[in-house]
Order: sequence, then C-alpha cells, then structure tokens
Amino acid sequence: MGLRMGAALAAMAMTGGMTTAPGAEAQTFVDLFAGRSFPERTAATIIADEARVNGAIVPAQLRVDVERLEPTRSTIYGARVGHWFGAFGVAFDAATLDPDVKRQTIRATANLRFDERVFGEEVVIDPGRLVSVDIPRVTVPTTATLSALAMLRIPRDGLEPYAFAGPAYLITDSDMSGDWGLRVGGGVKLMLTRSIGVFGEYRYTSVAADAVAGRIGGTVSGDRGSISGTTGDIRVNLDVRNHSAVGGVRFAF
Repeated sequence: MGLRMGAALAAMAMTGGMTTAPGAEAQTFVDLFAGRSFPERTAATIIADEARVNGAIVPAQLRVDVERLEPTRSTIYGARVGHWFGAFGVAFDAATLDPDVKRQTIRATANLRFDERVFGEEVVIDPGRLVSVDIPRVTVPTTATLSALAMLRIPRDGLEPYAFAGPAYLITDSDMSGDWGLRVGGGVKLMLTRSIGVFGEYRYTSVAADAVAGRIGGTVSGDRGSISGTTGDIRVNLDVRNHSAVGGVRFAF
C-alpha cells in the first residue's frame, strides 16, 4: 500500500512538472533596450507635381529614380510592454529610428530636366540620362516605429529563446510621413532573479517613408512682367529597411 501511494505521488509530481515547465506561467513584462541599427541600401524616388521647363513652371509629373541610397548607421533606443500566456505572448513595442543619409554620390535618371535644390544642395539631372550626383549628408529628425507583436518562446530555465513578428508603423514629424511595415526578430533571455533579467536580440524593421526635400522654384513671364516664386513640394519616397542588434533589461511581474 505504501509503495503504491509513493508511486502515485511520484507520477503526480512528474505530470505536474510536465504541465508547469519552469517559466511557463502567465507573466507581464517590461523591456528597456538599446543597440545599433544597420540599414540596407535602398532605391528611392524623387517626385514633384510641377516642374521648370525653359524657365517656366508648368504642371508635370516629374520623377527622378535613384538607383541606390545609403543611410547611416545609428544608435536606437526603445521599450516594450507585453504579457506571456505560457509559451505564447503579445507585446507593444516602440523604438527610435534615425534614417539619416550619408554624404555620397548617387546615380539617378529623370523624365524631365531637374534643376533644383534638394535638402539644401543644388542638383541638376538632364532627362533620359543616367548621371552621378553628389549629395550632402542629410539629417532626418528623430523618428520612431510603433509595432504590435505576436511572440513565441520556449519556456525553460537558463537561456530562454523567443521570436516575434508583427506590423510596424513609422511615426515622424511634419516634414516626413510614414506608412505601415513589418517587424520580425528573435533573441534569448536570461532571468537573474524572479523579476529581473537581461536579453539580447536581432530585429528587422521595414517601413515606407515619404519626406519633403525642397520646393520647385522658378520664374514665369506674364502680362505684368516676370513673377518668381516657389510651387509644389519635392518629395522623396523610400523604403527604410533596418537590421538591428540590441540588448536590454527585462522586468517581470
């Protein structure tokens, strides 16, 4: 009888251990992190609804295609709040994103003659020709990405791996507009105590951006003489694709 009772208790203990693996319980967490961002080179498009032709401003669909634009590397900061429901979790993630452009020579083509100041630098491109143009370093105001993430982990003692994915949105200032994109990644976490841990992760973020780079200017002749002024915006459209390596601290509740 005693042996049977002991065997039953041992079986219950083993079963309980299988159903409540270490770290698998429901848990709310807050992450604070920082790291470096390594952006991909990307194509870009410069567009304007009006253009200057022979000194006159006319309605047009100006399009300048830039073969490759190289952003700068940057330091990013962020925070994440989430909840684990066992092995599955959800989180809300916010991180800075600085899509500055380094000084470089770009290759571009245009459908109309382009002779304007872009980000403060004079740029001239003849239509139908592939040309090389020097551009200065362009500093974009600090932007941020917000994302809603679905998360998956392997609950275990020691190093605990996890992965995440979800939609991301680019938050910008008035001179730049953002759009929806994607964030995916993964990492490992190590709890130092029951409520404090550290983690390291890889993150990939892809979002679209649209920035005002200048305005079309020129002179139009009329009955009352020449009139000078500025007209439509010159806008730059590009996809911002960043690879990031970050580390941080986790607070669990």
